Amino acid sequence: MRFVGLIFFIIIIGFMIGFWVLNNDLQVTVDLFGYKVSNLPLAMVCIYSFIAGMVFVLVLALADEIALRTLLYRLRRENKNLRKELTALRNLPFEDEQ
Repeated sequence: MRFVGLIFFIIIIGFMIGFWVLNNDLQVTVDLFGYKVSNLPLAMVCIYSFIAGMVFVLVLALADEIALRTLLYRLRRENKNLRKELTALRNLPFEDEQ
């Protein structure tokens, strides 16, 4: 799966470089929450947008990873306690009926 992800990443980077080469002369104006930046190359805007998206996804993935690891730790601890309880129940002596 990592290999497929790596190939996909390389293809995306290739498309970005090709887009940048073909549209290097196009200038755009960017308006970010009322702050305007004029005469930026379109390729630079695309690259920064891509990087910002990667950072955003990284933050979300890290938060998800932390939540999953916390859940895994809790479930392993619960499993360990249940195994101890099961071992204790197996070792109980039999009661004779009288």
